[in-house]
Amino acid sequence: MPHPELYESDDRLEVRSPMRPGMRVLLAALALFPLLAPYELILKVEWESYLHWFFLLAAFISAGAIALSACLLFAAVAGLSSQMVFDAGAGTFVYSSHAPVVRPAPRAYPLGAVVSVEVCERAWSDGAPSYHLGVATADGMVFESGSSWSRGDIESLWARVERFLSGARV
Repeated sequence: MPHPELYESDDRLEVRSPMRPGMRVLLAALALFPLLAPYELILKVEWESYLHWFFLLAAFISAGAIALSACLLFAAVAGLSSQMVFDAGAGTFVYSSHAPVVRPAPRAYPLGAVVSVEVCERAWSDGAPSYHLGVATADGMVFESGSSWSRGDIESLWARVERFLSGARV
């Protein structure tokens, strides 16, 4: 989970949520392990007949393993890193996201178009909820930072953004 990082100067505040290169490498490496099933069940075994129900079971398991590998590899190359930039000097809010296979698509708004900044909670079916920063703009768009398991971390980030915006709007 890309924990948000805050970078602040006199007239600029950045909230970055990077997907670290190490995480991308880990996901790509994990994508290799499920490929052992097709190797062991289909390629290594010398099947006398492909019309046997054991082969069909092995093929079904192998197809699932290949699908899992594809999902992990997709997560490695398409996992997004995002950045929110509040620039008082330019009077803009810019949200951008990118990944190795996703072209950067920055969206710029005047700072006055930022309607609210909130701590948002995402509940999961099992386990603790995660929290992220949500920035709503006048056109109804809501931009989200990376998540954290700690509400306190996101609340301190929210307080710094609110303090920055109150100074920028004066």
